[in-house]
Amino acid sequence: MNPVIVFDLNETLLDMSALDPTFARIFGTADGAELRKRWFRQVLELFLTATVTGKYRRFDKLADDALRMLAAQRGREAGASDRASLEEAIAALSAYPDVRPGLERLTKAGFTVATLTNSAKKSAIRHLEHAGIEALFDAVLSVDEIERYKPAREAYEYAAKELAVKPSDILLVAAHAWDIAGAMAAGCEAAFIARPEKVLNPAGPKPAFEARDVSALAEQVVARKS
Repeated sequence: MNPVIVFDLNETLLDMSALDPTFARIFGTADGAELRKRWFRQVLELFLTATVTGKYRRFDKLADDALRMLAAQRGREAGASDRASLEEAIAALSAYPDVRPGLERLTKAGFTVATLTNSAKKSAIRHLEHAGIEALFDAVLSVDEIERYKPAREAYEYAAKELAVKPSDILLVAAHAWDIAGAMAAGCEAAFIARPEKVLNPAGPKPAFEARDVSALAEQVVARKS
């Protein structure tokens, strides 16, 4: 049986560097990239805390909270217009250029393709539609349905249940070491996409695949099938 290929969304498929001008504008600085990275690290901290404590809060709310925290760190407030500006920029995110050809290669080879995201399902669908790749996915799954963020085991088990397969039949694709570790702990296979500044944990589990982008990964996966 071919594995069901389940992609992470943010930073794995979506190029979040498009948010850099928004952060530069909000904070009146030329270094929007560094602020965007700090903001997303804060988002990660918030949802990991929510997972450990069992106090779920929607991803869009966490993104808003993280912006307000980043602003407080810089001795200011993030007003309603700032938060609306970031929300609008997030909604307009596009996929990396390698995503479409990679997905098309996988679907042509007969693989079932899905996404499992910590974002809300409505937001995920909007992102995929905006990127023009929504039709390439057999399923769009969000942890909102179970209120347990990745890398909690329940998130991957939920995906397996929705896709009517065992966790061992899933190949989870992500650009985050924590997502790779969570998926493998839940019994899934994993594939790492080396997006800019993303690296694997040298002490963590080794995924079945490592690739520079989705197109390169697709070639590896199809080659193994053959």
